Amino acid sequence: MTDRPEEQDPYSGLRWVYVTRAEVFGHPKGRLNAILWGIVVFLIGSGLLKLWVFAAAGAPLAMVLLSGLLPILTGLGLAVRAPLALVAAIVMAGVTLYSTMRAMGEGQSIVILMDAVLAFGIIFYLLDGDRPNFIYRHRFRKYSDARED
Repeated sequence: MTDRPEEQDPYSGLRWVYVTRAEVFGHPKGRLNAILWGIVVFLIGSGLLKLWVFAAAGAPLAMVLLSGLLPILTGLGLAVRAPLALVAAIVMAGVTLYSTMRAMGEGQSIVILMDAVLAFGIIFYLLDGDRPNFIYRHRFRKYSDARED
């Protein structure tokens, strides 16, 4: 465990305990679970789909690469447990939510709506989930504090 100032989770009031990267990688909970693998597959799949769709539509090369490669790289980063990938995934999901809300009422399909719902779920899980906090932020909530009260 690392020595950091005590910090509390704003929702539960529990203290965060910080650990080193080596401790995370050596712990069974430091491995990706089915939900995280689902997020990885979703990001890589949507990135490949965007590469194909935008390239077929004749979009500018910069747009094709940014729209397609960013989700692929983010998914790969999450798979190898890179902390920066967490930030990229949250930002990308936020941009998806923003663009969906901005396009409301313009005849959007159910696929776009489902993408927004998935983006919301991804943001919530990556920010608040115990396993993502442990893997990418190297911290966990000290639940034994709640039992002492």
